[in-house]
Amino acid sequence: MSKFADSIQLASKVIEGYYTGSMFNSIYPFTTENISGYIDEFDLKDKSLLTVGSSGDQVINAYFYGCNDVTLMDVNILTRYYYYLKVACILTLDRNEFFEFLRFIDYPKVFKKNYNAFNLNTFEKIKPELMKIDYESYLFWDTLLKKYEPIQIRKELFNDDEYRTTMIEKQNYYLLDNLMYKKCRNFIKDKKPTFIHDDVMNPVTSKKYDNIWLSNICTHLREYHELRHITENMYNLLNDNGTMLAGYLYGMNRSTAYNEDWQVAYDLDVYLKIIQECNPSTIMFPGINGFKFDNPRITDMAVLCKKKIK
Repeated sequence: MSKFADSIQLASKVIEGYYTGSMFNSIYPFTTENISGYIDEFDLKDKSLLTVGSSGDQVINAYFYGCNDVTLMDVNILTRYYYYLKVACILTLDRNEFFEFLRFIDYPKVFKKNYNAFNLNTFEKIKPELMKIDYESYLFWDTLLKKYEPIQIRKELFNDDEYRTTMIEKQNYYLLDNLMYKKCRNFIKDKKPTFIHDDVMNPVTSKKYDNIWLSNICTHLREYHELRHITENMYNLLNDNGTMLAGYLYGMNRSTAYNEDWQVAYDLDVYLKIIQECNPSTIMFPGINGFKFDNPRITDMAVLCKKKIK
């Protein structure tokens, strides 16, 4: 069976509610991080980036910042198809149409659901652009939309961890306002990221990068040795003077006391100690829940590692 056929089969199983053996086979519609909070810490202009993230937002924001070589590594083989669908939307739709097509939970208002998501009329509008930029992605979505109801695809194939539109706008520079959205088109229209279906815990790639973003993978790990393992493995893929986002921590600041019921990555003192060979540091910035509750005192934190020249 071809990779494309495998992808259709997997998507169909997820949509129909069959257990696929992994919690990571559903697609995140938008990032759950405040990318705008940490992106300025990275030198992306004309540089390379290895990132994770099935929403594609990390890639789009990186291109918006002038990155010219982006690799998206993810265990979800459906990531590529959604990335190109989102790009086709940006290139074809205005910002309101973009949200109306892709948003579901808390849209158009909080506690509402958008049953016009993935509607066929809008798909027909973006279809020519999608066919042009990635024909296989067009075939993927066209096949699913002929097999299932549009809203069934949007409800079942995507993770329900979806924030309000006002939060999504703040998290992503390219969605901040209409001007930024239109400006983004110039940065993404001719870009072709590299997609790698792989596990970042033990990546097979040997290519090195100027920047690496590991998102919040650290918060899914249960053991301290796993934190050290993934950090050291990925640190070895950094170019000299490169910077890695080793871990994204929600609701954290430097004085947050660790609770033993939390994931081990939130045990910050231990986390930093076990990866000390990777030259770690921390930054704080407006947190997701700070946006949600309009409370600037709520921060998120990122653990960064800077590659020293030997």
